[in-house]
Amino acid sequence: MISGSTRLAGSLRDALDTVTDPSPELLQGGRRARIEALQQPQLDPEFVERCRLALARLVALEDEGVIAVCSARRGEGRSSVAAALAVTLARGRAEGRVLLLDLDFGHAAQAALMGVAPSPGLADFLEGRERLRLAAGGPNRQLWHVPGGTHLGDPVRLFHALTGEAMLPVFRQKFQWVVLDLPPLLGHPETVPVVRSVDWQVIVGRHRRTMVADLREVAEIVGGGKQSGFLLTGDSTRIPALIRRLL
Repeated sequence: MISGSTRLAGSLRDALDTVTDPSPELLQGGRRARIEALQQPQLDPEFVERCRLALARLVALEDEGVIAVCSARRGEGRSSVAAALAVTLARGRAEGRVLLLDLDFGHAAQAALMGVAPSPGLADFLEGRERLRLAAGGPNRQLWHVPGGTHLGDPVRLFHALTGEAMLPVFRQKFQWVVLDLPPLLGHPETVPVVRSVDWQVIVGRHRRTMVADLREVAEIVGGGKQSGFLLTGDSTRIPALIRRLL
């Protein structure tokens, strides 16, 4: 069962206070977060570099924000792109924290990429069964990750909690950048409010697999009010023209 909005948002805020102020007094609190060490992400360096070039074209000189990484369907490389963008943001700044938030509750993949246990995670916290669990790593612990966890109830309710109960702004207060790994947009209408609430949207497609009709449908879903880009995975070209404006 998901807690009420005020209590849930307050519990999240208290848990994230341990990220910015891990004092012994705060760590003794009942709502403290569980913080673990983040392993070296299992990502191809060339792939990360290409994502870095793509990201530079999308966010330019911006210093903070929320980026939603989405795709039309599964198997298009979305989770790898989200991880690479988070790593790039963490490496490219001398200070400030970057959070990689796995919101694909049914098929969470970020824990495996980051070398941490998949549960407990965000779903467990939202359903009131576990403390918030985060993993931190990199220079000065700039890269942070919250696994998707294991949901026992309807995952649609988890998205309602994130959007309707103002959870995402709490994450944004504590982290300079937040990268969201979302489930495929087609077939998951509950993700639409999240996608439309962020600063940037990265739509991932796969070379010779993603259908143009699917991309058009995704473009209609995300709308035209935000900065959006298209990133192609699995292609053979070395030209870093990865982001193509859709909207």
